[in-house]
Amino acid sequence: MDNKTVLVVDDSSLARMMIRKIFATSFKEWQLVEAKDGDEALGLPEGRLRLALLDFNMPGMNGIELAEKLMAKYPGLAVYLVTANIQERMHQRAESMGIGFIKKPIAESKIADILKPFA
Repeated sequence: MDNKTVLVVDDSSLARMMIRKIFATSFKEWQLVEAKDGDEALGLPEGRLRLALLDFNMPGMNGIELAEKLMAKYPGLAVYLVTANIQERMHQRAESMGIGFIKKPIAESKIADILKPFA
């Protein structure tokens, strides 16, 4: 599959900007789709997503709740929570769902690690 589209959902415009800059500089073959919260993400036009980078703490639904809905909508979607802090119970729930983690602050090396399987 040659489609390389990543969905970035974070209520922080600064966090989205940092991720956008990393992809624009180092992973130019990826197309970014952005949303500020779960409702906006679920309301985006249908597309073929390969990867979702989701903030955990957002207004409305949290990253795990959004991940559940996205994984049902896009079978095979790789999902990562991008967060500075998460409770152990939520961490275990996310892991049991096959959701990965990227610890904030986000960095190019962390993105590179999760993109290896897509190369």
